[in-house]
Amino acid sequence: MEGRARIWDGTAAPLAAAEAGQPAPRALVIDRDNLHRVILCRAADKAGYIPAGAANPAEATRLLQSGAFACITLDLSFGRGACDFLRRLDAIACTAKIFLVGHPDAAESREGLRAATSLGLDVEKPMPKPLDVGLLRYTLEQLKIGRALQRGLAPAGA
Repeated sequence: MEGRARIWDGTAAPLAAAEAGQPAPRALVIDRDNLHRVILCRAADKAGYIPAGAANPAEATRLLQSGAFACITLDLSFGRGACDFLRRLDAIACTAKIFLVGHPDAAESREGLRAATSLGLDVEKPMPKPLDVGLLRYTLEQLKIGRALQRGLAPAGA
């Protein structure tokens, strides 16, 4: 499975949003480690998103062509590839919330954060691996609720 995009099949949480007349938001998970991708996709699914996983920035770029994503997690271990991907997001005027994943003190993390903020992307400072999956899920739920409130919609399950 390594090196291939994995699109999560979705479960009750996204279906609940769809049944309430609201489209479920989409989450893009970019990580070279398949197990980590699956874990993050599951957390996004439980938070009410339709997740899609990509093993590298090139696969993620192809997935971006299928429609907009509400949030993106990006493994900064791709180094220059991660920064190039951030520039692609800027080029398409991406409005997704971007969660950078990498040790905050690592040079690649500092470079990724610097690139994202200089481009004006909606980015959070890097989160270290292994991620606190519970915290990520909570953050994604809060993001979904906040965006629904901005649109004047009540989020599913609220």
